[in-house]
Amino acid sequence: MRKLIQTAGLIAMALLIFASCENAKKGQQFTLKMNIKNMKLNTKVVLQKRVQGEWVKKDSVILKDGQGEMTGHVNGAQLYYLAIKKFNLYIPIWLENSNITFNSSLISLRNPVIKGSVAQDQFEAYVDSTKKFIEKEKILGMKYGQARAAKNEKTMKDLEDQYKQIEKDRTDYMLGYIKRHNKSVVMPYIIMSNSYGLSLPQLEQATNSLDTSLNSSVYTKYLKKRIATLKRVAVGQPFVDFTLNNVNGKPVSLSSVVKTHKYTLVDFWASWCMPCRAENPNVVKAYNEFKNKGFTVFGVSFDKKKADWVKAIKHDGLVWTQVSDLKGWNSAAGKLYGVQAIPHNVLIGPKGKIVAENLRGDALTNKLKALLK
Repeated sequence: MRKLIQTAGLIAMALLIFASCENAKKGQQFTLKMNIKNMKLNTKVVLQKRVQGEWVKKDSVILKDGQGEMTGHVNGAQLYYLAIKKFNLYIPIWLENSNITFNSSLISLRNPVIKGSVAQDQFEAYVDSTKKFIEKEKILGMKYGQARAAKNEKTMKDLEDQYKQIEKDRTDYMLGYIKRHNKSVVMPYIIMSNSYGLSLPQLEQATNSLDTSLNSSVYTKYLKKRIATLKRVAVGQPFVDFTLNNVNGKPVSLSSVVKTHKYTLVDFWASWCMPCRAENPNVVKAYNEFKNKGFTVFGVSFDKKKADWVKAIKHDGLVWTQVSDLKGWNSAAGKLYGVQAIPHNVLIGPKGKIVAENLRGDALTNKLKALLK
């Protein structure tokens, strides 16, 4: 009898726990209700997000008379986009497991009213607070265009210096904002989306300032992984070896080039990257000047189309070793070195250690002059 009562109690408890789990699961859902006034034609809306440079679809709905609804689950607040391809629109929206409404009119789709997402409110508050920097940059941009048209180099230089100062001010403001709002679920994303312009100490300091309640965020996890990667390939660290195919389809390792030269510049670029193409003459100049003194270049392309890659190599006169896995931003070598923007380079010294990075323009030539006296 006693065992029967215990068994019955355990079953009842199991059912209670199961029911609680089911209720929690139902509660951990988002509902996104859309209402776009004056949209008479049936219109498809796709809910998607960016993952490693690619669009990943989560859901879609056909709006009828501008109305539709999507439901689902997200692991913590995340930034998605509502793609309305009929109008070539990609509208950012922060999803979290709550009841969210999206209201707009056909003519104000770029500025919808989104309610029910705390993350959305926090994100919009941050964006609004940075508009002062954007306005200043717009004004400088117009002045710069006028100065360039007039070929006034002095004014152009002054405006460039002002722009750099605004960028510094904006970075300082962002870092302070993150520290003041370190429990906000959108702060890890803000850091991530601006990390390309942060030094490693700034990136680490900003990430470490986040509250521990944000440790489970996909963006926090990404940041910690990125910091570990950047530390591994920081100046003073041994280079990380990799092997990719050259233009003839033959595998070439970075180490095979490093061991036969005093200094090797690992140059990350792509045929479609205009800043990269603009920088190539500087790399060619440095190569021609120092190739007989133990310097070489190891090019790593972020191209996807081999024909474009090969054409750019020939056009720009890049005679050194070139490799690629033709995976674009998913380049294995790029991930090893934490490359988020190109052009990007690292200079490897005689002992196989990284001695410098991001040497552009005259900086590369000047560095090599100092090293190869």
